[in-house]
Amino acid sequence: MLIAALLWAQDAVAVPKGDSPAMPFNPLFLMVALFAMFYFIVIRPQQKKERDHRKMLENNLKKNDEVVTNAGIIGIVHSIKEGTDEVVLKLEDNAKMRILRSSIARITSKESDKSEAIQAAKTEAK
Repeated sequence: MLIAALLWAQDAVAVPKGDSPAMPFNPLFLMVALFAMFYFIVIRPQQKKERDHRKMLENNLKKNDEVVTNAGIIGIVHSIKEGTDEVVLKLEDNAKMRILRSSIARITSKESDKSEAIQAAKTEAK
């Protein structure tokens, strides 16, 4: 109660009419600037990363590609079910696992990369 009485007893700062207190930046300008920085530092790179990942899964995923899932499982693409979002991976010991296409984190090697590596090794051996 004493605090409330002290707050009411304080005089307001007298500002002459027509003059506004000097503010170096408008608060609205600061909010817009912070949002723009947040967009260009966080949101835009994440959208680009998602777009590239989606494009990789739609266009580059083929049979016999070695992939790594988000769970850390390494396998070879056995088949891709068209019309669905499922991929069948072949693991060691000939085990097969159905996973969603979106759970593939990256493609580690491709059949074409393997054949190029074999060709390069053959030319170096000669």
